[in-house]
Amino acid sequence: MCGIFGYAGNEDAATRILNGLKRLEYRGYDSWGIAVSKNENIEIFKRVGAIGDINSKDLKLPKSGIGIVHTRWATHGGVTEINAHPHFSTDKSFVLAQNGIVENYQGLKSELIQKGYKFISQTDTEVIVRLIEDKLTNSENLIEAVRSAFLELKGRNTIILLENKNDHIIAVRNGSPLVVGLGKNETIIASDTLSFADRTNKVVLLENNQMIEYLNDQIKLFDVLTNNELEMIVSNLDHEDINVDREGFDHFMIKEIVEQKYTIETAAQYTEDELRDFLNAIRNSKKIYTVGAGTAGFAAQQIAYYLRKYAGIVAAELRSYETESYRNLFSKDDLIIAVSQSGETADTIEALEFAKEKGTKIASIVNMLGSTITRMSDYPFFSRSGPEICVASTKAFTAQIAWGLLVSLSLIGKHDEAKKILKDLAEKLDGYFNEYTFETIKNLAKKLKDQEHFFVLGKGQNYAVSLEGALKVKEITYKHFEGFPAGELKHGVIVLIDSGTPVFGIISEDENKSDILSAMAEVKSRGAMTIGIAKENNDLFDIFIPTIDGRLADALANVIPFQLLSYFLALELGNSPDKPRNLAKSVTVK
Repeated sequence: MCGIFGYAGNEDAATRILNGLKRLEYRGYDSWGIAVSKNENIEIFKRVGAIGDINSKDLKLPKSGIGIVHTRWATHGGVTEINAHPHFSTDKSFVLAQNGIVENYQGLKSELIQKGYKFISQTDTEVIVRLIEDKLTNSENLIEAVRSAFLELKGRNTIILLENKNDHIIAVRNGSPLVVGLGKNETIIASDTLSFADRTNKVVLLENNQMIEYLNDQIKLFDVLTNNELEMIVSNLDHEDINVDREGFDHFMIKEIVEQKYTIETAAQYTEDELRDFLNAIRNSKKIYTVGAGTAGFAAQQIAYYLRKYAGIVAAELRSYETESYRNLFSKDDLIIAVSQSGETADTIEALEFAKEKGTKIASIVNMLGSTITRMSDYPFFSRSGPEICVASTKAFTAQIAWGLLVSLSLIGKHDEAKKILKDLAEKLDGYFNEYTFETIKNLAKKLKDQEHFFVLGKGQNYAVSLEGALKVKEITYKHFEGFPAGELKHGVIVLIDSGTPVFGIISEDENKSDILSAMAEVKSRGAMTIGIAKENNDLFDIFIPTIDGRLADALANVIPFQLLSYFLALELGNSPDKPRNLAKSVTVK
């Protein structure tokens, strides 16, 4: 959930890695630090909080051709400059940054303290630094000391180390992502390809327990477990320069919400030929599972609904962090569909590892090229949404379920119909994103800003949307929003309804409409403030938020009012829409 970036080349390292840092900031923004090496001396610049408008001149770092940077999402130790990465070795001969969690750090730290090592931070990362120092007492070979120390770490960890001499960077991957970009007269080592997509599309994708060494313009790849040198396989990622820019919008969140008028249709551009093998794999599988976490978990739930409802496929949605009980149930006759924006979600990767043990076929729909989940997949697909920088996912969610709808309808010979439905929805969204819609949601945000508890009711195609809609507003406003299936209301939830309690009802023109309206009548009779998300107004609604008719893709249309409410209510409350507290975009730790 942190971001690491290393640079070695002909340009000023501080300038280059600052640009890389800004493209990585969505991975964590509690604190950050930059280190450069020159004349056998390493200098560090650290700060708490977001990067902001800082430029390379503000860093007051020497001109150098080599350096590393880290942006932090805190796991161990408070958000302070001392705890910010990179961390110095005792003799300041190297610095190290980490993405991950050292699960056995307490035992290692205790042993190192007994040996006389001193610690100045509360991080598990500093344990790695001191452990490498300890290994160096029996060896003058830094790379061997790094390898030996890394083998003692438990958990998913990726590290990057900068030495003060010989233009030397070492990085090792296990669990958390690591990629190498090969540009013109420069080498970049980073957490994802987005961080250097403006520089090169030539990449080396590291697997777990692989180590990269940059030393005096030479690059080598090693197997950590055997210490054998490996052949580097350079891939060309199929992307153009990806700009990370708000393009005139005040925030990335509203930009990405509006971009759905393009991304929903783009996600459904797969041809029947491109889908054919995957569709046959679904038809020939005994069981179908969909899996994800957070917003991607709700997307997985929606995709499973489409497979059941429209294609008649028995499909079960799983939460990736609760798949352990299925570990012995997966088989080679099954297929699991993984959903992730980053393709690096640790819980989902672990679920896929469980499935792989049993020979289960893996498909995936992700948004980041070159990701771990993509490389684990027999049938990899991309949502093609472009970079999603706001921590709260919007366009990736609707793109993923648009793809799920396309797959489901294609299974029953309705591929062209699915594409038309999604194209029509995208065109309607172009008209929906207007000043009237925005003002309507803004006015609702003003009415709700002093409320603390909210409920969202959905059913059928809008059940997962009720959960995702509630999560979206919760993530950015820090209000208690909770989604429920409407049928659960009478089984306990109704006791929470009091005078003035805001209750949202999501209504589509389908077989579930009367049930949702009945539920809204029940809460209204108990004093709730009823808010209808629907195509047309109803006397049961105290407040009406119109949405568009998406037909079979209605769920995509109905989640958008919640995305907009999340954004405008956050502004009303003075919260940051793009960088909510305590959250990071890419959840690479469990």
